[in-house]
Amino acid sequence: MDATAFPTRTAAATRIAASPRTATPLWPRLLRDVGLPLVLTRLALVAVTLTAAQWRVAVPDPHDYRSNIPPVANPLLSRWYHWDAGWYLRIAGNGPQMGYSRYTETPDHHYSAFAFFPLYPLLVRAAAVLLPGALASVPSVPAGQRGGPPPASLALVGLVVSNVAFVLALIALYLLAESRAGPGAARRTVLLLCLFPTTIFFSAPYSESLFFLWLVLFFLYLDRRRWWLAGFCGLLASATRSNGVFLAIPYLVAAWQALRISSPLSRTPGEGSGVRVMGARVLVLLPVLLIPLGVVGYMAYQWLAWGDPLRWYEAEKAWSRSLALPWSGIVNGITWSLRHWPHLTQPAWRGLTDALYALVFLALSAFAWRRVDWPGRAYMVVFWVYTLCEPATSEPTHPDTLISMARLLLVLLPLWLWLGQSRWRTPAVALPSAFVLLFYAARWVNAGWIG
Repeated sequence: MDATAFPTRTAAATRIAASPRTATPLWPRLLRDVGLPLVLTRLALVAVTLTAAQWRVAVPDPHDYRSNIPPVANPLLSRWYHWDAGWYLRIAGNGPQMGYSRYTETPDHHYSAFAFFPLYPLLVRAAAVLLPGALASVPSVPAGQRGGPPPASLALVGLVVSNVAFVLALIALYLLAESRAGPGAARRTVLLLCLFPTTIFFSAPYSESLFFLWLVLFFLYLDRRRWWLAGFCGLLASATRSNGVFLAIPYLVAAWQALRISSPLSRTPGEGSGVRVMGARVLVLLPVLLIPLGVVGYMAYQWLAWGDPLRWYEAEKAWSRSLALPWSGIVNGITWSLRHWPHLTQPAWRGLTDALYALVFLALSAFAWRRVDWPGRAYMVVFWVYTLCEPATSEPTHPDTLISMARLLLVLLPLWLWLGQSRWRTPAVALPSAFVLLFYAARWVNAGWIG
């Protein structure tokens, strides 16, 4: 008996067995159900990139709250090089040691570079080797400023890496959704992710698409009971984003289900010796130890290079986040944003919309609860606890307590799978998303804040 031999009639496995089979081969379905929405939405983003400078309704940003990182030499690429993209590409361009060291001497950002986990910039740097001139050093500037721009070719590599990761993530998402609820649900789930307003970050030089790829593969391998591959994907996720370490919890839930079903009471006499069964159980549980190694490895690097393994955690304080009760971020985000109603500033609008995003998707998560399997439920709980219990509430003059909420929702995977399973829920989310996506894209390419 090996680690994959346990019978697993979980909710996900039941759906796999009940999924309708289609006679259409896989690759034509992928081209139609993944390629078509992907290409159409990315072409729409290209069109916005070329024309949004004339969309005056989307450009103004009161108090000039716009990305101030220096543009790259190519004006079109500069329209996608904003905000955190600057941190990622500086680390990629200068290498881990110099990338983290040359941009930490700024008291305004509290060693902010260390908050950006290394796997995405390292992949960008590895890919940039293929493009001459892409790895030219990113110039540094005096403390308190944002640093010089990277080569335009490095920005191009960052875009390519993000989009390749997004394509692979959508393919894995399609396979996961299809195995659970059939090709129709898979097609709708992919469409929802392509249309959601902050899908922009899947194509920008951010780590979102890479983290989403590891997340989807993690759940896909959990469903297939490929324990070591699931653990390895969890490791890669925790090397990409700090919250990847929490994938250990849904892993343990899935392992508990498998072990519970394979308990001695569920086996027929003579099915296997106790030693063999115990060994198989150990092989199921052992891969969970891989998941935190991404964070542990990053901490070890910081300890060896800087003498402080928790420098990444200290860096996150630059965003004024602190532990709080789970409802405080939503309540304070709404009340603080409405203090000057009806004359709301742009930061107040951001705080209000992020709080409403959280409220709406928290309600959707509650509705979805009974239709989500236990590993998915565990992930949703971890997601909401992590997101809501560490809001930016330490500065009352800053109303956006749940900053980047719309972007964080991209990785609420069990909810997207649930939304895609319904023919009426999909258009209810997709239609408003398409309109907001155009508005967000216009703001993004004009250096405005969208998450």
